[in-house]
Amino acid sequence: MREIPLLSSRIFVGPGSLAAPGALGATGAFLLTDRNCLPYARRVESGLKAAGTPVHRIVLPAGEAQKSLATAGRIHREMANAGLDRKSAIFAVGGGVITDLGGFVASTYMRGIAVRLFPTTLLGQVDAAIGGKTGVNLPQGKNLVGTFHQPEAVFCDPAVLKTLPPREYVSGLGEVVKYGMIRDAELFEYIGRNIEGIRSRDPEVLDEIVYRCVAIKADVVTKDEKESGERAILNYGHTIGHALEAAGAYKVLQHGEAVSIGMEAEAILSMELGIAPLELLAAQNKLLKLCGLPTRVKKMPEKKVLAALKLDKKNVSGKTRFVLPEAIGKVRWGIEVPPDLITAALRTITA
Repeated sequence: MREIPLLSSRIFVGPGSLAAPGALGATGAFLLTDRNCLPYARRVESGLKAAGTPVHRIVLPAGEAQKSLATAGRIHREMANAGLDRKSAIFAVGGGVITDLGGFVASTYMRGIAVRLFPTTLLGQVDAAIGGKTGVNLPQGKNLVGTFHQPEAVFCDPAVLKTLPPREYVSGLGEVVKYGMIRDAELFEYIGRNIEGIRSRDPEVLDEIVYRCVAIKADVVTKDEKESGERAILNYGHTIGHALEAAGAYKVLQHGEAVSIGMEAEAILSMELGIAPLELLAAQNKLLKLCGLPTRVKKMPEKKVLAALKLDKKNVSGKTRFVLPEAIGKVRWGIEVPPDLITAALRTITA
């Protein structure tokens, strides 16, 4: 098991990390999970009980619909009814929805209590659970309500990825490719060289990929925790990707699929602006397809996508700002793009 420090967090990557000691000075534990991840949550629960920590558990239905203010309020009330105090901690076991929601509730209950995250999806392990961003969705857009709240610890066990449904597993690869594009050309090449190991979910290959992605994000977040500068590079593919998710009411595309299509669109924008060469777009497109990720989506209402773009958190004075690639492993951020180019790119990816 390898450890990566990130500000006040400690991130553990490797086999057995899901069953790593969880307690820990907490007067009580609130275990948050969903129905799909209940078997893994029971492992964490057993460790807590063995350590003598009282455990209160809530099991939510799976899915993005749970990532809401209504669900957060329900959890707040259940925690209060259970008598959990400021020295209690939340233990969130699940994918990005659960870790985002768990972090948000922890940051707002009694003005902030400790949280430990146990991501069980590839998306969660390489991105959603790392960096201290929490959030819930509004009907108008994704993650429009949220906080920065660093978890005490994050435990990433790549072995649990074996049981992910194929579509969910492949979706997580969208974020993996993103890391290669924004910061690590060697990781980009590693993905291509090890595509068979990725498809077969080889434990050693996955362990290396998760570790390298976490290390990149930890380095970026350590330098810019509150996204006042360089942390913006982590949003590559997300500006258009989040808009696509919202336009589809979070039912058409999974997050990593939307990021993949978003990267395609944003690479097109970069090429049209003369920042990136055509070869970059071709290389990215080839790797995304090798991973089984989409680069197009049909029947996505253009007006809804454009409306969602206007609500993007990175907008300045009503103008959408983008992260655009200039080479494999290198991007620029805060780039304003003419509206006609955005519309043209959207028409290309939705054709």
